[in-house]
Amino acid sequence: MNLRILPALLLLPVLATPAIAQAPVTPGQLLYQKNCTRCHGANGKKGASGAHDLTKSNLNAFGRTYLVTNGMGKMPAFGKKLTAAQVQQVVAYSLTLR
Repeated sequence: MNLRILPALLLLPVLATPAIAQAPVTPGQLLYQKNCTRCHGANGKKGASGAHDLTKSNLNAFGRTYLVTNGMGKMPAFGKKLTAAQVQQVVAYSLTLR
């Protein structure tokens, strides 16, 4: 066997394996990762610093928009840091956490 082609043959199973499709990252997800994961966690369940578990929240989009914009308790207000459109993107993403 030609030893020069052996490394290429070893890579064939890796190259032939289909890529796992991942959902595209949304702007709301990026904003959530940047601003919310520290307390809420990547999956919304972290609960650091008294943060609520977003997967169990019964707040609708209106209530979440109010909280993200104005803050409450230990949660800071993001109304001056994020645009109204960005707040809506974060809220929409937070509603997907289950």
